[in-house]
Parts: sequence; C-alpha cells; structure tokens
Amino acid sequence: MGLFDFLRKKNTGIESSKFNSESFQNEACAVALWKLEEKNDGGTRDAVEELKKMGLNDGQVALILKKVTPFKKNENQSGPHHKGIAEHTFLSESFQLQILDNAFHSYHKNGQDYDIVRQELQKEGLSVHQADDILAKLKIRINTMVNDFQEQLDSGVISGIKIIPNAEHTRENIDSDQVDKYIAFGAYQMDRGDLDNALELFDKAIELDPNATLAFANKGTLYTKKADNENALVFYNKALAIEPDHIQILENKMDLLFEILDEKNEKEFIDTAKTILKNDPVHPNALIYVIQYYLKENDLENALTSAKRLFANFHRETISNQLLLTVLHRLPDDRSLEEFTRFKNGMDKNAEYQLEYCKGVYLMGKKDYEKAISTFDHLNKEREFSWNYYQMAIIKNFQDKTDECFYLLRKTFELEPELKEDAKQIPDLQNLSTNSNFIELTK
Repeated sequence: MGLFDFLRKKNTGIESSKFNSESFQNEACAVALWKLEEKNDGGTRDAVEELKKMGLNDGQVALILKKVTPFKKNENQSGPHHKGIAEHTFLSESFQLQILDNAFHSYHKNGQDYDIVRQELQKEGLSVHQADDILAKLKIRINTMVNDFQEQLDSGVISGIKIIPNAEHTRENIDSDQVDKYIAFGAYQMDRGDLDNALELFDKAIELDPNATLAFANKGTLYTKKADNENALVFYNKALAIEPDHIQILENKMDLLFEILDEKNEKEFIDTAKTILKNDPVHPNALIYVIQYYLKENDLENALTSAKRLFANFHRETISNQLLLTVLHRLPDDRSLEEFTRFKNGMDKNAEYQLEYCKGVYLMGKKDYEKAISTFDHLNKEREFSWNYYQMAIIKNFQDKTDECFYLLRKTFELEPELKEDAKQIPDLQNLSTNSNFIELTK
C-alpha cells in the first residue's frame, strides 16, 4: 500500500506487565497531566499525542486520561452522566441483560479492549461504579466462554483442534450467547489458519442468527485470506446490509476495494470511504482516499476541505503535508495564500508552526525564494528546526550562492546529522556532489 501503510498499522500498545507497573503508570500519568494543564483548553489532544509517542494504544491512553482527570485543576466533576442510571432501572433484570449484551458486543467490536468498553458504557449513561459492575460481569462471561472452550477440548468435542458445531443447536433452542461463541471460535480457528473449520463455524452462527453481523464480516475476512476477493466483498456487503455504519467492516471493505481498485469499482470504493467519514470525520485513510479522488475529478473545493481536516488532525504526518500542498498548488496563488492565513485560525501552536513550514515549501515551489526564506527564517526565530535550514540551503543552491548554502547545511546537520544521507541523494543538491566542501560536510 506504500504511503498509506503508516495509517493502517494497528498500535498494539505497551506490553501489559510493563503498562501496569507502578513506575510506568506514574510516568504516563505525569506526562498526561503535564500536557492537560499546559494549556487553557485542557490540552487533551497534546496529551493523547504524547502518550501515543510513548507507545500506548487507544485503550491504554483512555485509561491514563481517566486516572489523571480527577487531578486536573478546576476539573468539573459533574458531567451529564455523573450520577449514572437510576438504581432501580440499573438493577432490573431486563436492563442488566441488555447492557451486558451491549458490553459483550462492544468488547468484540473493539479488539477485546475492556477500557474502550468502559468508555462506551459511560457514554450510555452509566456511572463509573455501574460501568465497573458491568465490566466485572462481562469478564465472568468471557472467562466462562474460555472455560467452556477448554472443557470442549478436554472432552473431545473439539477433535484435533477442530470445533464441531452441535447439530442440536437450532434457532429455537439457543440464545445470542451461543451464536457469539460460534463466531468467537470461528475467529480463533481463522487466526490459527484452519479456514475450513472457521467457515463451518461462521455458517453455523448464520444458521442460528441470520442477522449475525460479525459472522458475515468474518466470512468476508476469511475469503480475503483465501484470495477470493469476489466472495469477500459479497460477505462484507451482507454484514453492512445489517449494520451499514459498522466502522471496522467498512474499513475492511475499503481496504479490499483498494487492493482490487479499477474503473468498475472506483465509485463503490469512494462511497465506502465517504460512509466511513460520515461516522468518523477524521478517519485518516478515508480522508487520504477521498482527497486523491477529488483531485482526480478536479473537485478542488472538496479536496481542500478534506485536506485541511486531515492536516488539522495529522499535521505531523508527511502525507498530510503533501496532500495539502498538492491541493493548494492547484488553486490560484492569491487563494492559496489566503487559505494559509485563514486555516491558521484556531490551531494549536504545533499545527500552526507546521502550517507555516508548509507555506514556506509552497513558496519554494512557486519560486518565490525570498518570501520562502523569510518564512523559514521567521520560524527558526520562534523555534529552530533542521528542515527550515535545509530548505533555505536548497534555495541558496538554486540561487548559486554556494557559501550561504554550505553555512545553512552546516546548521542543518548540527541539528539533525541524519540529513547528511538525504543531502547526498536529493536531486536539488546533486550539482554539489563533487564539491570538496560538500563532501566534507556530508561525511
């Protein structure tokens, strides 16, 4: 997938024993609290970014933020659901069954992450205490399923690590828990590579519940493993017919369509990306895909709107910078410069700094070298950055001002020695490759 790969990689997070250690928890909480209190607006986005730099996944980040929230200055503890569900409602049998089922499905939809389930429960109005109570019951249900699996292994019902569907299980005599078990066992077998047994289990789940979304979705994934893209698409669509806005299934379908992209399925591919964005407006891959589609169609206004959204949320990623600049280069010069000024409003300092850097690169591309240098120089007065010096060095080389170029390259390499290798290879500096001073600088 090339430049899209970095957005696809799933962050598995810090290994549990390390994450749960007191020293690591203290360190993570300190980092989060520092970022949360650094700004008047709470700095939540910066806190999330810093924690992810430490290697935490989304669930671990959420847990750390939850732990430090009570220590934030002037923290309002009264949120809309602070008191939770009325006790008589919460303890009723019907509510308990429904909320536990919701938690179970959330657990499987969100990568078996209890922290995300806790967040979802609180979004549904439960208090922290009530959410923890449901989580405890969910863990009992999960452990029971694991124990059942072990008992089936021990009793021989699972033969040769084959999981045999029970012929006596029919729609009339089983509940949703049993359907979920077939789906979970099928996913287990699929992960092991036993695709035939997995398919048998997913089919059993569908036989028992024709609306078993995850059974259809897993069949789609199974067929991708068989390189049967046609059937994979069929079953992703069957799952989405039941739950049209299921993000994970939409992502799987979008990725599959990208792999087999041609003129026949391009519209379906883009429609899938747009559906994802309706549910998650800052989904990075979907934004990247639609921006490129809008550029192809010369729909510059929609391309610009999407590129700005991508940049605002992922300004540290090279692809976000590249796509924003690509769109702006397609617009008239005066409009592009106006957008740089307008877009800056409301940004945090780091994003604003990166946008100004992009403006300098834009001006370079337009060969407005003096304004570009002025932009990079202004940024360095605010905060030195190796690439500011690097771009100015390239401009000076374009202008045949070799001594100034070397001075700026020296400043670049003092800040980031790794750029020496880049300097040896980029076409913009190839005319210097035999220059003794350049050779010395890039040693």
